[in-house]
Amino acid sequence: MLAVRFLPIFFVVLFYWSCDADEAEYREMRPETYLLYEQVNRLLNSGQYARSLDYLDSAYAEMDDVLPSEQWNRYYHLTRYYLNYVSNVEMADLYKDSMGIAIKDFEHIYKTEYAKTFFIKGDVMKANKRFSEAFKSYYEGVEFAREHLCPCQTADLTYQLGLFKYNQREYQEAILIVKKALEEVAQCPEGSDFVLSIKDPQMYLNTIALAFEKVHELDSAISYYTRALDFIASKADLYPSSTSPAEANFVEVARGVILGNLGGVLSEMESFEKAEVALLESIAINDRPGYDIPDARTAKVKLGNLYLAMDRENEAWEVIEDLEASIKSIEIKNARYENILGRLYRLRWKYHDKINNIEAAYTDILAYMELYNASEAKAIESRYLDMEESFRNTEQQLQLANITRENDLKKIYLVGSGIISLIAIGFLIAVWYHLKKYRLVNKQISIQNIELQDALGALEQSQAENSKMMHIVAHDLRSPISSMTMIADVLLESEYGTEEDRTLLEHIKISGTNSLNLVSEMMQVNKGSEGLKKEMVDLERMISYCVDLLRYRAVEKKQKIIIETIPVTAHVSREKMWRVMSNLIANAIKFSEPGSNVTIRLTSSQDKALISVQDLGIGIPDTIKDSVFELFTNSKRVGTAGETPYGMGLAISKQIVLAHGGKIWFVSKEGEGTTFFVELPLE
Repeated sequence: MLAVRFLPIFFVVLFYWSCDADEAEYREMRPETYLLYEQVNRLLNSGQYARSLDYLDSAYAEMDDVLPSEQWNRYYHLTRYYLNYVSNVEMADLYKDSMGIAIKDFEHIYKTEYAKTFFIKGDVMKANKRFSEAFKSYYEGVEFAREHLCPCQTADLTYQLGLFKYNQREYQEAILIVKKALEEVAQCPEGSDFVLSIKDPQMYLNTIALAFEKVHELDSAISYYTRALDFIASKADLYPSSTSPAEANFVEVARGVILGNLGGVLSEMESFEKAEVALLESIAINDRPGYDIPDARTAKVKLGNLYLAMDRENEAWEVIEDLEASIKSIEIKNARYENILGRLYRLRWKYHDKINNIEAAYTDILAYMELYNASEAKAIESRYLDMEESFRNTEQQLQLANITRENDLKKIYLVGSGIISLIAIGFLIAVWYHLKKYRLVNKQISIQNIELQDALGALEQSQAENSKMMHIVAHDLRSPISSMTMIADVLLESEYGTEEDRTLLEHIKISGTNSLNLVSEMMQVNKGSEGLKKEMVDLERMISYCVDLLRYRAVEKKQKIIIETIPVTAHVSREKMWRVMSNLIANAIKFSEPGSNVTIRLTSSQDKALISVQDLGIGIPDTIKDSVFELFTNSKRVGTAGETPYGMGLAISKQIVLAHGGKIWFVSKEGEGTTFFVELPLE
């Protein structure tokens, strides 16, 4: 299960102290309001969702002089409820707007709430499938927090950004970002509140372990799960049930969740006895009212799979029957319900297959595949729909540009036709009077001119049809490739075949993933340069943040990234320039030898900004220098560590830079390295 954060997810205890703010201006929630949310959480944990809302509404109706922080927390709670429990995005959108209204004109005081509002907006946009806008909102929240809050206060927002990457299945990037959140929360002073001292740190450790588990680095996953358990044990004495029952309850729930996760990894590593102990203890903790019953269901699924692996089919069936009875009591059929139902179908399928009940196994695998396919479709949509939206915007921009260009050409043709007509008349008169025999030659020239115009028109039409066909082919390729990758993944999870078969399946999965990336770039190139939504962007911050997200690639090759920048603000498209910098930095890392340096510089003159990315890698041979910016070029080369090339990143980057009115070029010497330069206007 994903990290334990709240009970269940939205009991918000916002802390406040600003590095340079006047604490007297900030009015924190009153103690009785904290107690109110503790009761709401208990109702939610016991599955009484409707009653929890009634309780919250009646409590606020009786409150006098509701503080801005209390009003904000109420709308935050309701937004999360409608996003995560009843999947009513319209209601979540309304309460999201109410959060902003609650602290309107007080952003300079309620800085933490204001920064967190960006992330809630991002969650709602993501639920509305507006993924590019969602990530932009997350990014703006982090930028605001880093400018106005202490590092301790930015930890939660950094974590949310890492969680976004985790949900998009970009686990390596998620690990780096959540580790940064762990570093930030470690800077909180002694005596901080319960959220900062125990809730958030254990959640970050658990999430890092989950990400390592997803990339099959199981030793690292166990290391972080163990760290999380040791951390909780070191804090347990600080929150005894006699003085702080809510905190003590949370500590026990968190311990149960992490034990369940640890048991799953131990089972996968075939350490069956230790896995059984961890899973049984996890279930004993959370399978009771007031605790995390949904997580207990997940632990039971893992226990059932463990019993099947240990050839204890009867005990596995008892777990299945217990799960079926528990699932029937679930009040709201949300995404979490579909997840546990899919896990149950998969467990039953493996059980019936184990006892050779083929008919029942077939029924269960069909039910599991239906839920799995729906889940995969959502995951793929979240990764690519934002690009599809960009493609549609680009197509509209291109159509508008084509119409404008056609009108300009028509004007030129009209003027040219008038001039040609005058010349033709004079020429005909001259021929009529002096050289009648040249009439035949003039007629032949006119015919050839008409044929040339027809040929040009046919060529333009053919080019347009080819571009459209390329987009259709690339779009249609995605579905079969995604299916191929999904089937390979399912077979790998089901422990299908011999070791040689599984090796081949791994190759199929990796090839499918690489093919999806290539198809996405083909679709982007074929659409042309994207429409620009410009804004004032701090280039220094953008470069620094881009380096943070790509630094793990350099770390893998033991490379060092050196940044030499100055503050420069330019009117550009943040998303498009982010893509340019990502392409250039990724290429520098790809074509540099292990242990070398990559240097990024940012300077400015009166009206221009100059960015350079320098590597000490293999350089570009003279034979291909003229074609590196071409689409589908033959000049693509494999990276120094065998990285796969696609040959379109520089072409896309050039389109983006030119669309900004800038320039891009490079200086390179084979065997000594390459420096790419990007010049952007500041006006």
